[in-house]
Amino acid sequence: MIVALVGSDLFSKNQKIDSFLASTLGARKDDPLARKILYATDTNIPSIASEIMQSCDSIDMFAMSDSQTVVVRRADAMKAADTKALAKWLEGKPDCSLLLEFEKLLLTSELGKALKKAGADIQKFEVPKPWEMEKWILDLCRSHFGKNIEPGACRYLADAIGTDTACVAAELEKVQLFAPEAPAFTEELVRNIIVPQREMSPYEIKDSFGDRDARAYVLKLHELMVDRNVEGVQIVSTLFSYAVQLLHTSSMLDKGMSPSEIAKELGINEFIFTKKNNEPKRARNWGTPLLCRLIKRLAELDYDFKNGKITSKIAQELALSTLVIPPR
Repeated sequence: MIVALVGSDLFSKNQKIDSFLASTLGARKDDPLARKILYATDTNIPSIASEIMQSCDSIDMFAMSDSQTVVVRRADAMKAADTKALAKWLEGKPDCSLLLEFEKLLLTSELGKALKKAGADIQKFEVPKPWEMEKWILDLCRSHFGKNIEPGACRYLADAIGTDTACVAAELEKVQLFAPEAPAFTEELVRNIIVPQREMSPYEIKDSFGDRDARAYVLKLHELMVDRNVEGVQIVSTLFSYAVQLLHTSSMLDKGMSPSEIAKELGINEFIFTKKNNEPKRARNWGTPLLCRLIKRLAELDYDFKNGKITSKIAQELALSTLVIPPR
């Protein structure tokens, strides 16, 4: 069974991954011998495609199965060579338990076509529209937390956080931990614990980050986190998406594609991409090896911030401030 999850609704994708592991492994869904979780952003893996193929062919010695169950997170961050190798492998319609998680996947791409030909179950998980968030939050509270939520609290959350479903769920988890005995999520309770996170425009920090201007980046980071109370997890999300875009740009430059061809491939306005923001220059400033390390570090920070390993604002700011080093 091959499954591909595509979209930006991270919470729903995480739920689907848990369901996939439970359906394929049952009680052993948390057993590391029966499953393998891979990150396409892991620079310690020479070839993520080779690792996927080897893992799918590995026999679980202690389960009634001929292979491991394999989950690949951030699959859209794979290098072009890995994408090509994986697509070729899929042409053989391998008998395996494999789940690939993407934020974006073009079904007309080589990998998209290979997945369809291999009979993969391609499921889309798009975030709700802004006007649909209140209903989504209400349904989440009832189905996931077993509680009701006041209409005012729904409106506040939708306005404060926006359509980041994983962030909404994580913030409600904090409220649940703070007041586990509360019969419902009240507006007062939610307002006291959850701070607004939507004041930030991603372009405010992307420029100094992309230019590797360490001084401007640190000043903007301090302004956002201290003066404007923006959460570190939102900055990590913005920087991760942008770093992946720079990595794709760098990879296509290495293949000899022109900036205008890259802009078209990425679906970005050519003038903004090549002139206003000069993304090709920014991609060259970073370079592919450094971008791979950066993306891995951002994925680690995303996990640490969301799981309470780095909680204080000062510690989060310090961790983020070390990401940008000026070119030598």
